[in-house]
Amino acid sequence: MQVRLLSLFVMLAVLACSPKKEEKEKPMVGYEIKTFHLESKGGCAVDTIPCASYEVVYPMFTGLPQAVLDSITKGIALTVSSGNPTLDSLSFEADARTFVGEFESFVAEFEENTLGWSFDAAVDVVITSDSLISLVSTTEYFTGGAHGGYETYFINLHPVTGARVTLADVLKPGYEAALTAAGEEAFRQSIEFSDSTSYSEQGYEFPEDEFTLNSNYGFTPEGIRFVFNIYEVAPYVMGAQDFVIPYEKIKGWLK
Repeated sequence: MQVRLLSLFVMLAVLACSPKKEEKEKPMVGYEIKTFHLESKGGCAVDTIPCASYEVVYPMFTGLPQAVLDSITKGIALTVSSGNPTLDSLSFEADARTFVGEFESFVAEFEENTLGWSFDAAVDVVITSDSLISLVSTTEYFTGGAHGGYETYFINLHPVTGARVTLADVLKPGYEAALTAAGEEAFRQSIEFSDSTSYSEQGYEFPEDEFTLNSNYGFTPEGIRFVFNIYEVAPYVMGAQDFVIPYEKIKGWLK
């Protein structure tokens, strides 16, 4: 299995027994949690004054090649770009300034009807090994209206090259049908649907009423985690759908 969860501990053991020169050549991969926070003019300390706040809690890695660090930075920026991973932001700091600026422009035009805006993101480290770094990014945001939004995205990278780690990297060719079947089983269990229950009858929207997996997945110690974000396959009121396909269910397809 390419997702070698014990490999990090093996690497640490090797480093501990190696001479100091080797330690410098192969630095231990680590990270510390950082927080970026930005507020609109006047701040958010006074509850009676509408404000905008933007905050991202994220890991900053050390001991990785610069190309990998750049890939992680870009991945974090894309997944926390106001809940839009397709937005080509240069950084979440730039996105924060845009977010706060749009709020201040809105207040200037609609001062009497303004609610506060907020954006909060947390990027958590799920796996770090010599073959995989897997992160999960969760965001919650509110910009007025009846309710806010929340979304989950994943970052899966190789720690040596910075290349994205995909399903094809960990599963044997031809895995698609088996993974979809295992995914549907896990999905139905998560929403407590029997095998005979129709998705459309319960408000879920899949093409031709047949379950399909999306490309929003991450690797965990237990299995491959998929998330359908709000509105993706169901109305907002039904929430996001979050489920894990255990490795045991697809062990015959693991490389």
